[in-house]
Amino acid sequence: MKIIYVAVFDNEGISSDTSKSRALEKLGHTVLSYNYRVRGLELGNSKRDAEIVRIAQQWTPDIIIFAKCDGISPRVFEQCKNVAPVCYWFADPLVTYKNVEFYEKTTICDFFTCDKENVLEEASKYNSNCHIVCDGYDSQVEFPKEQTHEYDVGFIGNLYGERHQKLQQLKHAVQHITNAYGKGHSEAVGQIKINLNFCTSMGPSDRVFKTLAANGFLMTDDWLGRETMFEDGKHLVIFKDISDLNNKIEFYLKNPELMSEIANNGYNQVQKFSRLKWAERTLNIFRSMEFEPRSNPPPVKKKSILLAGPWGGEFGWELFV
Repeated sequence: MKIIYVAVFDNEGISSDTSKSRALEKLGHTVLSYNYRVRGLELGNSKRDAEIVRIAQQWTPDIIIFAKCDGISPRVFEQCKNVAPVCYWFADPLVTYKNVEFYEKTTICDFFTCDKENVLEEASKYNSNCHIVCDGYDSQVEFPKEQTHEYDVGFIGNLYGERHQKLQQLKHAVQHITNAYGKGHSEAVGQIKINLNFCTSMGPSDRVFKTLAANGFLMTDDWLGRETMFEDGKHLVIFKDISDLNNKIEFYLKNPELMSEIANNGYNQVQKFSRLKWAERTLNIFRSMEFEPRSNPPPVKKKSILLAGPWGGEFGWELFV
């Protein structure tokens, strides 16, 4: 299958779209990863948009996946939809999704996928083909590392919103770790006995999946739809408020065998939510819809140009222009 994936990519593998592109390739598909932000800076938005349509028309993919794609004109979706079925993937929370631009793109696309239940509810107002597809984690870089357990309790990430205030209310000292991504995040998880998470968008943070994938013991507040993914007390531990969190930290630090059992169960369960599973789920939705072949324009003269590469670099691609 030929897939155009329009998203943001990087060389370091931090971008979730980088790992999703690799997952699609791992399934045996040919993926043209188009970095729309890089090309927008290089060409300007108008020429960038025209280039996306031109690539779609002349490469004739089986499916085109747009990831958020803020700033890309909805007309690009309309024109690409004449070439191949369009999937609009939205990983961001509802506060970001509430935007007229994104609503219009949702209306145009053939099917919409997202990571949050409340985004799904909102998107369903504009398109009847909306689906939850978990963003998950990158199994190629996020997996169990050596566990040293230097800290009893820790939080990996930035302390924005009410997170700092919540940590200050804890009776037990909390190790705060920042700038930990990919492999580094998994290594940080191995240093902590109890990994904390605070949800901020009524949906799961990717920290949930990254922590469980590294075989970490996770203690988190709840989120909408969690029970369809993980069982409280079996795969992770849910706390209701700060008082409950303090009590559970004290309890589980006294029961390391139980923490280890829950962490192992969580690791086994999270295998269902890798980026490879994201790719499989997305393409299964596409296949289930049984699209008719789209019309293709007549061939025109070829010209070789330089595109933004999959991970932010450059590569040569033979295009029809």
